[in-house]
Amino acid sequence: MLIAHLSDLHLDLGRRSADRVRTVVEHVRALSTRPDLTVVTGDVADHGEAAEYDRAAELLDGLGAFLVPGNHDARPTMRTLLGLPDGAPFARTTVVGGTTVLLADSLLAGHDHGELSPESLALLAEVSARPGPVVVALHHPPLPVGSALLDPIRLRDPESLLTPLRERDDPAVVLCGHAHTALSATVDGVPVRIAPGVASTLRLSYEPDPDTLDRAAPPGLALHHLDERTGALHTHIRAFAT
Repeated sequence: MLIAHLSDLHLDLGRRSADRVRTVVEHVRALSTRPDLTVVTGDVADHGEAAEYDRAAELLDGLGAFLVPGNHDARPTMRTLLGLPDGAPFARTTVVGGTTVLLADSLLAGHDHGELSPESLALLAEVSARPGPVVVALHHPPLPVGSALLDPIRLRDPESLLTPLRERDDPAVVLCGHAHTALSATVDGVPVRIAPGVASTLRLSYEPDPDTLDRAAPPGLALHHLDERTGALHTHIRAFAT
């Protein structure tokens, strides 16, 4: 199973953000093997404005991407992009091949940190009980990334996510964003992958100007190959000049 994983587009009405998203999307379109799943793990818009989601719809058109909200997104306007009725929950599931995909909602309006919505928790319990592989996509990572900027605003109560997945016999994978830096980790047996930011890259604590966002760094994406039988997960990171 091939997964194209984008995150943190932070689209505004300027040319720069659109160019960066377009560059990454064009790479996905050019792949000789069409991804089985394309997911954008939040912060689609920078300010949650309707015009920003209109731009996202244009840039992502035809990609078949599944989107989850991040802390910069706004549910009312993002629902229009996703074709959801007013008040509808964002958490939902889909099945790709033999894999169940949970698109989880960790947006806590008015806050930068994340919490799983009640609908997400209910669906998580349901999909965790199903046989076969499970992929959970959400915005906020369930682990620290070693950043004084990002760690305080990660997912609160990560065990609410990880415990049901850890207890499964079949493979489970968590895909997220928010950190603006690619990261591959395993938390008590659960693989977690954070995609690089399209909009910018987090400077790490041991880099110059630590815990700031480098907006000149190239945009990137993650390509994951998941073996649905064994659960083996291989991740490749790509970055692009703009």
